[in-house]
Amino acid sequence: MRALKRVLRAARSGFRTWSKARIQTRYLAISVVALLVVAPSLIAPVLGSVITAEIFIVEEGRPITEDVYVASTSGRVEGLIDGDLTIVTGNLTIAGTITGSVNALTSGTVRVEAEGVIEGSLRSASPSVEIEGTVAGDVLITAGTFTIGRHGSVGNDAIQFGAAFRNDGTLGRDLRGRLVTAVVDGVVGRDIDIAVELLTIGPDATVGGDVLYRSPNDASIAQGADVAGEVVALPAQSNFFYGLLLTMANIVTFLGFVLAGLVAFWMFRATGEASVDAIEKNPIKTLLIGIGVVIAGPIVLVLLAGTLVGLPLALILGFGMLLGLVVGPIPSVTVVGDLLMRRKGGLFGAFVFGAVLWRAAIWAGSLVGIGALGALLFIIAHIWGVGGWALGGWRVRDARERERDALPEGMLVEPDDLPDDFEYPLAPTPSAPVAARADQAEDDEIPSQ
Repeated sequence: MRALKRVLRAARSGFRTWSKARIQTRYLAISVVALLVVAPSLIAPVLGSVITAEIFIVEEGRPITEDVYVASTSGRVEGLIDGDLTIVTGNLTIAGTITGSVNALTSGTVRVEAEGVIEGSLRSASPSVEIEGTVAGDVLITAGTFTIGRHGSVGNDAIQFGAAFRNDGTLGRDLRGRLVTAVVDGVVGRDIDIAVELLTIGPDATVGGDVLYRSPNDASIAQGADVAGEVVALPAQSNFFYGLLLTMANIVTFLGFVLAGLVAFWMFRATGEASVDAIEKNPIKTLLIGIGVVIAGPIVLVLLAGTLVGLPLALILGFGMLLGLVVGPIPSVTVVGDLLMRRKGGLFGAFVFGAVLWRAAIWAGSLVGIGALGALLFIIAHIWGVGGWALGGWRVRDARERERDALPEGMLVEPDDLPDDFEYPLAPTPSAPVAARADQAEDDEIPSQ
């Protein structure tokens, strides 16, 4: 008997070890796949400090001497950052010095004030970018409007995909990109090579090289403009607006996804945390739940829509399914970022990092001509995320203390105040004569053979 117990104990211990190893292997496989499909530079946040804050401020006299990774509602740099700044925020204002580069994803304006200095490059996806100070390196942005002020300067190239560009200051080298309107009334050190609807070169403009533009309209060049090279109008592309709108739409949808994730985690913090935890601890269970929800949703929608009474519920369910296409992948994307960041970035940091990896993997698939890869990544993230939302939401609901009763107070029945050792009486046992008569009655009812 003892030998059997020892065998069972050893088997149970071996099963636990095997289960843990299998889970660790699964997580390791996910991490390896993510590392292989994205650029190594995206893994850098693991090595830096991650900050999640309502308002991110770097004050004068309090320098930061390392790379900084931030998720906040707004940001302002007045002091020194001795390293790179990677930030997801609303408005970003730089009035101090950043010795490295700035990588910004914002829902508002990125502004480098007159005293602001970026010794590296500025890379941004923002509605608006304004440079009144100094950017020593390149500027690579997707922005609705991009302005280099009269006292602003960019040391190297400026590349923009967006609506409007204006340069009243100094651009050290080339201007490139795809724009709707471009106005140059300052200094461009080398060439202008852009696709544009309308190009205007003002009287104070100085261009050190050639002006090459693709446009259906002739460029407007003022008499006082100084262009050292040639002005060449190249054939306009027929799908100019289509290409521009497609590029902008991809960026806007990504920004919308990031914003939706931050808002979802801010409004439903407990449910969001529980959904991420559910996927990490129960990956198979959440996947199966997600498959069930995704399959059952359209079926229930059709059944409800077929009845007059269920039509309002069908409309609500349809709206929820459309909303799920946006917020569904949020938990699963966050899990990837959380695992790669070793759970040190918080929900906001993990989500942003995971979203960048996820989007980069989809983009890499389309770049190499594997369009199905992007669809597969979205479907997997969506199903897993929906399962995480469902299981996490149920656990939060089940664990939440009830603050209000479902019925009015007058309809509630108070429980009986009974002693702890009270026992309800049992049913009475019939006496022997009564039991005998009952048995006799049963025998009489049985017909004789």
